[in-house]
Amino acid sequence: MSPQDFSIALRIRHPSIDPNEVTRKLGIEPQHAWRAGEPRHDDDAGSALHRETYWVGLLTPPPFGPSPWGQAVDESLRQAAGLPQASLYFTLLKMKRSSGFWREFADQGGTVECLIQVHKTDRFQLDLSQALLLALVELRITLSLDVEGALRAAA
Repeated sequence: MSPQDFSIALRIRHPSIDPNEVTRKLGIEPQHAWRAGEPRHDDDAGSALHRETYWVGLLTPPPFGPSPWGQAVDESLRQAAGLPQASLYFTLLKMKRSSGFWREFADQGGTVECLIQVHKTDRFQLDLSQALLLALVELRITLSLDVEGALRAAA
């Protein structure tokens, strides 16, 4: 599976946190972010202000440079970096470094959802290691999968 076949987004909601603090903790620039209490800018707004902080950002493949072990290992690393679980695991490791922040975040009513969207593939397989699943549980992250074309393939 190539990185063009899927995308991974973190969707974060919180009653009041500054989205810039989430950006600093993750080291990821959000695609969309607003803070609770800021004016809404959509036409269908039921209220004039956002009721909660919202932050969404895309996860990118982990940065693998040339290895000291040669071209074969470099190619294996490039292939591994193209798997959805590699981007997710790399981000979870960064988040675990500030696990106290994320625990307090959840205790204050914040939620983190990791959405994996599979865009174009005939076959999809996602192997989640025990370490990855444990990190999701420890960080209180909900994992969602959206596989496009799944109904067409079943029909």
